[in-house]
Amino acid sequence: MRKKSRSLAVALLALTAVVAIAGENRDLELTRPIEIDPARAARSASERNGEAFEMRWKLGGFLGALAGLFVPNRGDALLTFVPGDDGKERIALLITAPKRKGEYYLYGAEIDLASGTTAAVWSSYHFKGKGKGSETEIDEPDVIDLASGIYHLRHNPPAETIRATLWSDGDRYLAEVEPLRPERRKISGHKLEVQGFKVRGVKNPGHEEFDATFTVYFTRDGRATPVEILGKRGWVKLRIELTEEQITRLGRPASSTGS
Repeated sequence: MRKKSRSLAVALLALTAVVAIAGENRDLELTRPIEIDPARAARSASERNGEAFEMRWKLGGFLGALAGLFVPNRGDALLTFVPGDDGKERIALLITAPKRKGEYYLYGAEIDLASGTTAAVWSSYHFKGKGKGSETEIDEPDVIDLASGIYHLRHNPPAETIRATLWSDGDRYLAEVEPLRPERRKISGHKLEVQGFKVRGVKNPGHEEFDATFTVYFTRDGRATPVEILGKRGWVKLRIELTEEQITRLGRPASSTGS
């Protein structure tokens, strides 16, 4: 697995403030088309021979609970993987809150499949009538952002702990990626055989330390379906898990229902 970025982790944990990913985001209209309606985004991914995974997100921890008094702290998420005709794959995470119509957070990344590097990242959000967008073309062969890291963990998982350089809006952070013990984990009422990977910061003298931890779980079968993402930053916790309806449609991969 190549190097990855903290961009998505920071974006998700920043839901408490409903802001874009850390860095100097510019107010702009993205040059690439985006879809902010989950149903249409899922249909579009399917029509382009991609995958769409319906998930739900919830903030936890003290600040997560406090945030619920002012902003959404739970809702729906859609994770998509869409191959292109240009030898690139686009991964996007769309976060919405059903009770807040028209409000969303979208993060996307584009991977060059031949080299495995990230070619571009973009993000956009709209909240209480205000929105912001950011996009960056990346021309650094040793840099991969987190969304593409999810792709690599899924298709080329490391067998042992490795070091990685995490990239976010031009900033770099030293971190390690640790494969966890396989386990049987309850996801939306179903017990699934999963493999998790934890990403956490490593002290790097003279450099800012990565201050969030996140773990991604995949089913232990040929599909390596992404079923859960956990994040923690300070007193804020985040959980994104595959919906029960999605698990059923996928044929309950490596699972059995249990309490």
